[in-house]
Amino acid sequence: RWVHELYPADEMLSRELGIPLGKIELTQFEGAANEPTYRVHAYGSDGTEMLTREFTVTTVERPYNGVMPEYEKVQVDTGWVRMESGATVVLDERIASDIEEFWDHYHTQTLPKVFKTVMARSHGELRPEFAPVFDTLKIDLHLSEPNYELGIDKERISSLEALQEDTFYSTENFVNMMGDLEAGRPITYVGRIIPIVHSSDEGKDGHVHVEFYAKPAGGPVVELRWTDVQGKHHERKRDLWAVNGPMQPRLIQARTAAGQTGPKSLVWLLPADFKDDKFEEWVNVEGKDQVERNIFPVEQARGQFRWLERMHSAGLYRNELAYPHVKQIGVEFELPRPRDVKVDSPAPREFASINIEPPPSPRPMIGDFAGGLKRKQLVQWDEPVSPDENAAVLAKLAGTPGVNVYWMGRSYLGQNLWAADVMLPSPSTLRSWPKETTMKASIVYSGRQHANEVSSTSHILKLGEQLASDPETRAMLKQVNVVLHPITNSDGADLSVQLAELTPNNMLHPGYHGALAADVAVGQTDPDPVYPESRTRRQLLEAWLPDAFLNPHGYPSHEWVQPFSEYSGWVTNRQGANNGRTWWIPRGWFTSLTYLRDETHAYSEKIAYELRDRIVEAERSQPGLLDLESRMNARYERFGQRWQPDNMQQPIVNGIRIYMALKGSAGRAGAGGAAGATAPGSGGVGGISPDVTWDSGYTEAPDETAHGDYMKLMASAGLAFDRVHLEYLAKGKLRIRRTEREQGGKVILRVERLRPNLPAFEPEPPRTDTVSPAAPVQVR
Repeated sequence: RWVHELYPADEMLSRELGIPLGKIELTQFEGAANEPTYRVHAYGSDGTEMLTREFTVTTVERPYNGVMPEYEKVQVDTGWVRMESGATVVLDERIASDIEEFWDHYHTQTLPKVFKTVMARSHGELRPEFAPVFDTLKIDLHLSEPNYELGIDKERISSLEALQEDTFYSTENFVNMMGDLEAGRPITYVGRIIPIVHSSDEGKDGHVHVEFYAKPAGGPVVELRWTDVQGKHHERKRDLWAVNGPMQPRLIQARTAAGQTGPKSLVWLLPADFKDDKFEEWVNVEGKDQVERNIFPVEQARGQFRWLERMHSAGLYRNELAYPHVKQIGVEFELPRPRDVKVDSPAPREFASINIEPPPSPRPMIGDFAGGLKRKQLVQWDEPVSPDENAAVLAKLAGTPGVNVYWMGRSYLGQNLWAADVMLPSPSTLRSWPKETTMKASIVYSGRQHANEVSSTSHILKLGEQLASDPETRAMLKQVNVVLHPITNSDGADLSVQLAELTPNNMLHPGYHGALAADVAVGQTDPDPVYPESRTRRQLLEAWLPDAFLNPHGYPSHEWVQPFSEYSGWVTNRQGANNGRTWWIPRGWFTSLTYLRDETHAYSEKIAYELRDRIVEAERSQPGLLDLESRMNARYERFGQRWQPDNMQQPIVNGIRIYMALKGSAGRAGAGGAAGATAPGSGGVGGISPDVTWDSGYTEAPDETAHGDYMKLMASAGLAFDRVHLEYLAKGKLRIRRTEREQGGKVILRVERLRPNLPAFEPEPPRTDTVSPAAPVQVR
């Protein structure tokens, strides 16, 4: 802790006093209860001690959370005043700092009101399935606080930034604690937490404005109140629980007509429990909650269809369940077989349908954004790319033959979601993803999962620009299909860009997650995720089944402080404290690699080390990066690894940090085996076998928040990493096999591509196909 608070004092002393950095040493002394926090010794060139000084940090112990004080106690720096008149001490007492004054109010006034409101809305029964538990908690802070750069790379002193970080993460943890206490499990989708800090209002009194927006009810509910003709008042309430069971419909019919674009009607199959809704009878037999959660009658579905049609007619929800070509959607409800029929009898079915109108808001097309870029330069390196700028760049790229930019829906807050397939042009109107990914290797670049990690969007778009305009890069498309997904988390990207207008050098972690303080990857495998943007990455993976999936990330470019969470960065719960400390200071640009070491993945280790060497060479060639790596890695050793070696390692390969296990991971024998690691040779991304996506990698760039030349440096490092994987696929051996079989008077043609791509120097392994004499094979 006290080493953390001292960082980076040695380099500051070296610069200010002209002392070589190697002459400044940090050591730990065993202090008794009355010993100081710090003791400084200064020596002359002859070894004579010239100066000794001591300093004790004044602290106060306080609850980590004001609503649940028993959860944890933390030691917090505080203010102090001591006045002496001669030998007499006339004043010696604590004076709470301004940020402590805010924190006291926040934890004794604001959060208790949030807690009481949330619990009242849910009638004392907090239900995680109805998350978020509130809409928005917005804190706008104006304070006079230290807020300045140190002139040592991107290091800075800013209690304002630290307060923004601690407010965001401690509030998120507060709602998780609320879930643990009231529901027995954490709340995943918390709500919108937006702490906004402004530049220091020097010398002015601080003021904070807090806005809290609750939900009308703890969960979806229908409440009806009416007065009959006799003047009697009536009230009826019905909770709308999420129905359990197999509620995913299956498409069983699509009708179209000659000359019509798209189907005119669709029919889906969905299981139901009963034909008629006998709710009043059922609740006399089983609990109301169980009935509402588990019983799905056809009559209820028909009623929902009728009411949706009425809402459409009234101009409500006109974009929901509305498609430009479909005129009708029907559902066949499969009911349980009656007990008095044979078990092999067909299940009875009921039918319901709804008429469909075209949506009043047309689906966005990338061409609509073609005029959004006013500058001549296509991809800029200077500032973080906003969702609007991302769309404008993709719109320009879409003008290149072979580049197909498509809309993937809208985010939770309504931001458009885009991806682009970059291939060589084809005369075909339609292109088959399975065919393309069989005949060529494929790679998906998916950036900005954590949207305040800003450089990934820049270098993914820059790669797209090179693929469109640079002949040497474009030639790689002869053997590789490229998929660009520059912003996964559009809501977070929009927030982080807005916050950067106020405090451009802050880390801006309120924009790290999606809109509701949950990671956008949390619901990636859900059929109907809370964040619509969560499904986009999975859709790309399932459509392309790529050889490689790259997910570039970032982390703070300077010290990360949470002053009311024992000082360490990224403290979100008790268990996260040690891991958080590994991130509290930068350690340069880095990545990690691993490989599978079972007999069915014989090439995994060779490929991993081949990629490692290529990554190191590529990163070393980026002007200025090696010097930055050396400085940051040296600080990480002096202030981190030396004091906490169990969590903070130094895996430096020729100057570049690459984490790599001493041995590979144990895979599972047989095709389709999966392993838990995530890097070249391991795969297993999004549930896809590592035998398919055998190269899954990520990066960590200290880019929170990068601007100007520093942004260019971070994006250049990311682009170099992107190109290493692209060039490996483009120059490796494609192992395409075409097999022709004749059997039973039929000829079966089969085209397959074996994975992984082998390095160009690796000899082709012998074919191991075993074929019955009755089925002769010709391999071409």
